[in-house]
Amino acid sequence: MDLTVETVIGNLPRIFRLPPSEQRAIQLELIVQSFAHHYERNGFYRAQCDAAGLTVYDLERPEDLVRLPLIPLSAFKSPSSHVLLSVPLDEIELEIKSTGTSGVPSVTRRDATTLDRVSLAITGLYREFFRISRGAGLYLAPSLAENPEMSMVKVINYFSGLLSDARYVVRDYSFEPAEAIQYLRSFEGKEPRHIIGPPFLIDRLLRHLEAEDLRLPLDAESFVITIGGWKRFTGEYIGRDQLHEKIERYLGLAPARVRDMYGMGEANMLAIECEHHHKHIPPWVHASIRSLDDHSKEAAPQEEGVIALLDPTSRSYPGFLLSEDVGSIPAERCACGREGPIVLVHRRVEGTEYGCCAVSLEKFIESQEIVRSCRVDAA
Repeated sequence: MDLTVETVIGNLPRIFRLPPSEQRAIQLELIVQSFAHHYERNGFYRAQCDAAGLTVYDLERPEDLVRLPLIPLSAFKSPSSHVLLSVPLDEIELEIKSTGTSGVPSVTRRDATTLDRVSLAITGLYREFFRISRGAGLYLAPSLAENPEMSMVKVINYFSGLLSDARYVVRDYSFEPAEAIQYLRSFEGKEPRHIIGPPFLIDRLLRHLEAEDLRLPLDAESFVITIGGWKRFTGEYIGRDQLHEKIERYLGLAPARVRDMYGMGEANMLAIECEHHHKHIPPWVHASIRSLDDHSKEAAPQEEGVIALLDPTSRSYPGFLLSEDVGSIPAERCACGREGPIVLVHRRVEGTEYGCCAVSLEKFIESQEIVRSCRVDAA
């Protein structure tokens, strides 16, 4: 059987546990296939490759992948971002926007093949790391009906097919902790209860429980799952250790049941934490840490640099992305048994905006609350 993205995703538990050398060989073959597709069909990307003197015949070893031209995330904010496409516009099935604090949206367009792969990948990763097959999901986020183009909402909505019930509790950019608590209590003793959302809204729920001195112990099978940055739009960090402490105190969950996910709207993947709080790069994705001074070169082993991701699932545009995050890949192997790299995300690249859906969502919620408060005071 030919090696394809679909066959690798479909065998995720086994592929994740292959030796790193075998994983790198799989990545190389899939990325070469993807490169050939984009080089042939994408004039803009081919020009970048030609300028670098790169053809498909030059990609013979995993070490050669550093030569691939990377697409900076800022390119997706450009008015001419359509030049990134390797398929005609009439083949685009879904357009996703991710807006940071600047208000300029990053626009990514995906065709049917890319969407098929994303659906397989995200659902497969959720099953691999959480083994969820039932339960009540409390989404601390707006629904897709309210925000159909928000990438964070789209990604967490994939949990719904694994759950017995779900509720979105952010409406019209307003969050009422009392509704969230009522929903969780309604499934007490009936289903595991999972809380999914950005850290700032998890923190808001916990602050409400703390202020009211309420305890709401969840079930042993429950998870609290966070996605989105840990830095607020104000620049203040949300302390993760303190959040874990409050979750254990008010929701009764040990830190091993609290997991974070790292991704970006322009990518088709998530790096999901295992029980040891290591974020694992999916085995079909080649992760590379680039020098802070020269993004065409890799940083020294275990040193920090800009995170680059080479993802062969994307057919509609080259999935060879230079992120706006500084991170590192430690040498240690994870005790969970999954092989391949784990990524540590340290901070944003200096000079870039806080560019994720969670940040823009928080900023808008806060602005709306100020407006509502002013109206009440005026009355």
